[in-house]
Amino acid sequence: EENGEIVFRYCAPDGTLPVNANPNGSLAHIAGICNAAGNVVGLMPHPERGADILTGGADGLHILRSILVAGGVTR
Repeated sequence: EENGEIVFRYCAPDGTLPVNANPNGSLAHIAGICNAAGNVVGLMPHPERGADILTGGADGLHILRSILVAGGVTR
């Protein structure tokens, strides 16, 4: 946390961090971290598994698309 390597946290829709927004009890609601260079990210929620309606839902597409947009890959 001191190095700014936390990328995602489990939170409520309003951005608060209530206990019930943390599905796995991770420390400090951490859901994703990156390396010091910021070019490698590890995620616990596995959004790639939620990227197709045929596999149970497409909620993960929001995260994957936001990464592409932030990187200038798409709009």
